[in-house]
Amino acid sequence: MNADFKYLKESFPLSFNKTIVEHQAVNKVIAFCDDKTQYLLFTGMFYEVNGGKGITDDLEVYFVNYLAEQLKATAFARASAYVMEDQTKFVGYDVKSVEGDIWSQQNIFEANEEGRVTSVKDEFTNSSDKNSICPLVSRYFEKIDFPEDTLEFLKNLHAQVTPSLVQLKRG
Repeated sequence: MNADFKYLKESFPLSFNKTIVEHQAVNKVIAFCDDKTQYLLFTGMFYEVNGGKGITDDLEVYFVNYLAEQLKATAFARASAYVMEDQTKFVGYDVKSVEGDIWSQQNIFEANEEGRVTSVKDEFTNSSDKNSICPLVSRYFEKIDFPEDTLEFLKNLHAQVTPSLVQLKRG
């Protein structure tokens, strides 16, 4: 298990739970990590930079793999909201290393009548070191030989989102 994976596994859910409560919403975020910096990419911005389409599954996989290479990331984390059949709401956290280590956990959250998040439990209810919650995670860190036009699109997209890419220095 690499140090960046361990860092994200231990710190990302706790810090992002605080962000969720502060903003009263679960916004899908992808975090990339190297030994000095954690980068946060909030996917809500894709409606603006992708012609109002948001981020499709294929675009997410392509862009994560592209950014992982560009940022020299060795681990990533992904957080998104889910609702089970019984209406239990949880934040699904997936963490993956370039070596293939996986950690997933579910943190239950509560929302009021307007749908605003009022609390997130820091203790996770379910976890796994074998299966990710989001099936896209299995395709992260794949080596993809992008066609030239796709590579150009990803470069342009990277330039557009760079101002919104949150960088957190690790202590």
